[in-house]
Amino acid sequence: MRGLILCLLVGASQARLAPPSGQQLHKPTALSKVSTGGATKKRPASEQLTPSETVLAGACARLVAQTILHPLDVIRTRSQTKNPIEATLLEALPFGLAPQMLLSVPAGSIQFAMVKYWRTQIEAAFGDRCTSTAAGRFFTQLFAAAGGAACAGSVRIPQEVVKQGCMAEMYPNAIDAVRTISEEKGVAGFYKGAVATISRDVAWNSLSFALFRVFLEAFAVQSAQLNYALGIVAGCLAACATHPIDVIKTRIMTSSSDAASVGIVEGLKNLVDEEGPGVLLSGLVPRLLYLGPLASLVLATNEVIASILIAGRK
Repeated sequence: MRGLILCLLVGASQARLAPPSGQQLHKPTALSKVSTGGATKKRPASEQLTPSETVLAGACARLVAQTILHPLDVIRTRSQTKNPIEATLLEALPFGLAPQMLLSVPAGSIQFAMVKYWRTQIEAAFGDRCTSTAAGRFFTQLFAAAGGAACAGSVRIPQEVVKQGCMAEMYPNAIDAVRTISEEKGVAGFYKGAVATISRDVAWNSLSFALFRVFLEAFAVQSAQLNYALGIVAGCLAACATHPIDVIKTRIMTSSSDAASVGIVEGLKNLVDEEGPGVLLSGLVPRLLYLGPLASLVLATNEVIASILIAGRK
């Protein structure tokens, strides 16, 4: 699997450095075609893909990003859980990697395909109002990203349950986690903490995607380095806004009790009463270090792969 990721990264680099003969392959930008006061810019590569190409690019982007940043996800989970931790940090780094990689592929496919679908539906329903103003573009991206994240939850929630169970040392490995959850809880066990996870994912994805687009429009100069930096800022701001939900989500998923029956607001209130307000900031630093680059890596890798797919048509 590491070989696959390496090939994707090398292939992306070669495609950007060596475009087809006689053709200049431009670096993709996140806002390459938007109507602004009568002016029209070229649409980003990801918005020119067919549905099947969108699925492929989204799957690869999510796989690369989540695999590279997996160690930070382990640190975040270990800092939020109340489960007793025995393994050292170095020993725990590969915990949960298998479900992380395996399920990131369908999660990325569904998310990007549904973002494209909802953006198309919104633009069809509201016409030029979605592209002619900054507010229209912001809310189009906001709601499209929210719809994509909500649909991807069908895979993201089981991924989080199994992955975080392994990270918190509730299970020795992913196979044992799947077997234990199936025997004790059935299918419903894989959707423990579903409300908290969907709430967090929808809020973070919609905010990070929409903020990224706003930041790009605020800068006249576009470059890959700038896009990466702006992606980090957007991801971090969205992470700060949604962090308390992430804390209660982790507690629910790594708890052996029926904490899942407690609502988000009540669960947060109970945490503050028992452990003080500081608990709402637990794991914030590793989460910022994880979600900032995650937002940038997912968006940038998706655009690179989209450019390769488009160039390959010719």
